[in-house]
Amino acid sequence: MSLLRRLTGMGSAGSLALALLAGGCVLAATVGPRQAQATGARALQQTLARATSTEKTIVVSSSWGAVNSAVIGTLPDQNLSQADVDDVTTQLRRDFGAGALPLAPRSTDWFGMNPGLYLVEAALPSLRGIPAKLEVTYRYPAAGNLRLVAGSMPDTAPQPTETSSQEIFDIQVVVTPQTASRFALRPGSRLTIAAPLDIMQPGKLTSIRLDVTGIVEPADRSSSFWNVDPLLPGPTLSRAGGGAEWDGAVIADPGELDMVQQVFGEDGLLLQWDLPTDTAAVHGQATAMYNQVNRIVNQTPQLTGQLAPLTNALNASCGLLQPLAAFVQASADVNVLLWIVYAGLAVAGIVTLLLAAAMIAARRSGELTLLRARGASLRQLFRLGTGGAAVACVPAAAVAWGVGVLLVPGAAPAGPAAWWPGLTTLAVAAAGPGVVAAWQHRLPRRRNARRRWSWLPRVVFEVTACAAAIGGIVVFRAQTGATDLYTSTAPVLVAIPAVIVALRLYQLVLRGLARASARRRGVIGFLALSRAAQAPVALALPAMTLVLALTVAAFTGMVQAAVAAAETAVSWQATGADVVVASSPQFGLSPSAVRAIAAVPGVQHAAAAYRIGLIIAAGQPAVTAIVVDPASYAALVASTEGFSPVHPALLTQTRGQGAVPVLASPQAAAYFGGRAGSTILAQDGLPTLRVRVSGELQSTPGLPGGGPFIVLPASALGDVTAPPVNLMLLTGPSINLTRLNAVVQGTAPSAYTPSVSTRSAALQGLTGAPLQQGTFLLFTLAIAYAAALALAVMLLQLALGSADRELTTARLATMGLTEGQRVRLVALEVVPSIAAAAAAAAACAIALPRLVAPAIDLSVFTQSQAATPLRPDFASFLLPLAALVAISIIALAYEVRSGRGRGVAVTMRT
Repeated sequence: MSLLRRLTGMGSAGSLALALLAGGCVLAATVGPRQAQATGARALQQTLARATSTEKTIVVSSSWGAVNSAVIGTLPDQNLSQADVDDVTTQLRRDFGAGALPLAPRSTDWFGMNPGLYLVEAALPSLRGIPAKLEVTYRYPAAGNLRLVAGSMPDTAPQPTETSSQEIFDIQVVVTPQTASRFALRPGSRLTIAAPLDIMQPGKLTSIRLDVTGIVEPADRSSSFWNVDPLLPGPTLSRAGGGAEWDGAVIADPGELDMVQQVFGEDGLLLQWDLPTDTAAVHGQATAMYNQVNRIVNQTPQLTGQLAPLTNALNASCGLLQPLAAFVQASADVNVLLWIVYAGLAVAGIVTLLLAAAMIAARRSGELTLLRARGASLRQLFRLGTGGAAVACVPAAAVAWGVGVLLVPGAAPAGPAAWWPGLTTLAVAAAGPGVVAAWQHRLPRRRNARRRWSWLPRVVFEVTACAAAIGGIVVFRAQTGATDLYTSTAPVLVAIPAVIVALRLYQLVLRGLARASARRRGVIGFLALSRAAQAPVALALPAMTLVLALTVAAFTGMVQAAVAAAETAVSWQATGADVVVASSPQFGLSPSAVRAIAAVPGVQHAAAAYRIGLIIAAGQPAVTAIVVDPASYAALVASTEGFSPVHPALLTQTRGQGAVPVLASPQAAAYFGGRAGSTILAQDGLPTLRVRVSGELQSTPGLPGGGPFIVLPASALGDVTAPPVNLMLLTGPSINLTRLNAVVQGTAPSAYTPSVSTRSAALQGLTGAPLQQGTFLLFTLAIAYAAALALAVMLLQLALGSADRELTTARLATMGLTEGQRVRLVALEVVPSIAAAAAAAAACAIALPRLVAPAIDLSVFTQSQAATPLRPDFASFLLPLAALVAISIIALAYEVRSGRGRGVAVTMRT
C-alpha cells in the first residue's frame, strides 16, 4: 500500500476508484464506435444479401453495330475474336477491380450475345397451334455454369452451305429441360427459324437450322449467367398483338462466336460482359462502395491497345447503385442521432473525469501545498499529478480497451476513429489531476483591495456560453444531416443555458428558503439550506454532468418512443388489420370459409368485404368499391389504429330514399359530384346503383394503402346475387395463425389459395432491421453509460464535500443532535442540488424535441415519409433520477452512521 501511495499519491481505494472511472470511460469510448461499425457492417451485409445476382453484377454492354463501327480498320477481322473478348474482360477487371467492392474470381466472369427473337418456321405439335419464337443466345464460358443432362455438348459449327439462291447456316445448340419439355425437343432435334434479312444480298434466301445436341441444367440457378435473360431458364407464354406466343431461348456453342456475329450482327445483336462482385468480402464500407459503383456507372471504361476505340462504345451499369445510395443516406440519418448521443456522453464523461481530478487534487492539497512552499514549480506539480494518475489509469485503460475488443470483435473503425476516442479519454483522465493541481496552486495575481464589478467575469462567461449554445442550435437546425462535432452536441448546447439559469435561480431560491426557515424552530432546515446556498459555483460541474446524462437519457427514450409509435402506425397502414385474408375476385371466399375464418381462436372482430375497382367515368381513375356489412365493419375499424371511424347510420338507407348512401374518400367524393350523387353502371358483379355520398373517410382498413374509394353497404345490392367475399379483415391480439392457415388451406378452392398477411410480420420487418436494432442497442448502452456517469458524479460530489460534512456533523454531534437529525441535515443539504439538476433536465427534455426535430429524420426506421413527431419522454430519466436520489440518501446515511462507534473525544478532535 505504501508503494501504491508513493506512486499515485492516493491510497488503494482512491487509486481503484480512479482506475474504474477511467477504465469505464475508455471502455465506453471503445465499445461505442466499434458497435456502430458492427451495426453498419451487419446492415450493409443484409442489404447486399437481399440483392439479386444480377444486381450484384457489373454489366458492360454495347451493340454489335457500335462495336463494329468502332473497330473498323483496327481489328484484322470484322467480328470480335475470342482473344478480343478475353482482352476486354481483362482490362475491365483491371479498371473495376480496385476499390471497396471486390470482384468475384475470374472464373465467374462471362460474356454473352443476345440477338433477339426469331419465329420458328414449322409449327410445333406440342404447342397446339400456338406460334413460337426463339433467341439464339451465346454464352462464354459455358463450362462451370451448366451441367449436361442428356446428349452431348456441341462441336465446332460447320461452315454454311451456300448455293446461288440460298445460304444455310447450321448452329449447334443446347436447351434447358424446361425448354425441351415445352417444345418437345431432344438431342438430335432440328428447328428452322426465320433468318434476318441480308442487306448485302437482298435477293438471296437465308435459312438458319438449329441442331439440338444436348440438354443442360444450371450449375448455379442463382448466378447472373442464368438470371440476366428471363428466357434462358425456360420459355414463357406472352401475348403480343392480341395473340399468344411461346418465347424461349437456346444456347449456342462457345465455338460459334464468329457465326453468331455473322448471322445476327447486322440485325441488332447485343453484347455484354458480366463481372460478378464478391459482396461476401465487404466489411462495412458503404460510402466507399457507393463511390466506386457510381464511378463505374458514370465513367467510360478505359481500354488500351488495339481495343482502345471500343472505349466510347461500351456502357457500364450495376444494380447495386440505388440500394447503396439508399443505404448511405439511411446511415447518414442514423449518424445524426448517434453523433448527438456520442457528443453529449463525451462531454459528460470529460466533466466527470474533471470532477475526479478535482477530488484527487483536494485530497492531495496538503501535500501539494507543502511542495509548492518548498519551491516546486507548477510544471513539477503537473508532472506529479499526471504521473500519479497515469499509474492508475493506463493499466485500467489497456484492460478496458481489450475488453471492448473482445465484446465487439472484428469491428474496428478505419483510420483515427479507431483510436482517438479512447486516447482522448485516457489523456483527460491522466492529465486532469495534474492540470487541476497546477491551476489551484498558481500564484495569485495582484488585485485591488476594493475590486469593482466582481460579478462581471462570470456574467460575461455565462452570456458568451449561452450565445454560443444558441448559435450552435440554430446552425444544427439549418444543417439537416450535419455530423460535425460542434453542431451535433445538441444536448450539451441545450443544457448550457438550462444549467446557467438553474444555478442562478438555485442560489436565490435556497437563500429565500433559508430566511423562511430561520423563523421556524429547529436548526436543521436553516443550517442545511444555508450551507447548500453558499457554494453554487462548486455545483456547476456536477450539475452540468447530471443534466447532460439525464438529457441524453431523455433524448434516446424520446427517439425510441417516437419510432415505436410510428412503426406501429405504419404497420396498420400497411395491412389495415391484424390479419388480412385476400382472395382474387374470380374465386373469392365461400360463406362457409368466411364463417370458419371468423371463428378462428383469437379473432375478436372480423369483417368480410368485396373489394373491386370500378370505372366511374371516362378519363377518371378507377375507384375502389368496398362492399361491407356496416355494423361488423364499423366494429372492426374501431378496433384498429389510425383509420377514420365508420358510423353505420351513415350507410343505412331510409325508406323511400332512392340513392344508396356511401362513405367516400375526399377524391372519390369529388368524382361523385359531392353529396348530390351519381350513377354507377353495372360492372364486376355490382348492379347499376344510384349512390350519394353521406360522409367522407380519410382512410379505411379495406384500402390501407390509400387512393380513391367508396364504402358500400351490402344491403344496397337488394335481391341481386351478392358477389363473393374476397377480403377478410381480422383483429385480435393473439390470433392463432397456425389454425388460420389451416382453415384457409382447407376451405380454399383447389385452383387458388388466398394470401394471408399479418400486421405482426409488417411490424417485425421494421423493428428487425439491422440499422434499427443496432442503433437501439447503442441507445440502450448510452442510457446505461449515462446512468453510470450520473451515479459517479453523485458519488464524486458527495466525496468532494465529505470532509466538510464530517466536520459539521462532528460539531453537531457534540451539541447533542441525534444520528437521524444529522442524516436529515446532510440529505437536505445535498438533495436541492439534485432537484435543481432534475428541473434543468426536465426543461431540456421539453425543449429538445422542438429544437432538434427539424434536423432529425426518423424515416430511416419507419421506411415511410409519414411524420414522426418527437415528444418528451420523462420516464426515461425520472426513473434513473429516482434511483440516484435513493442511492445518494443511502450513501449519506452510511457516511453519518460510519462515525457511530467513535467516542466523544474522537468526535471532538475531528
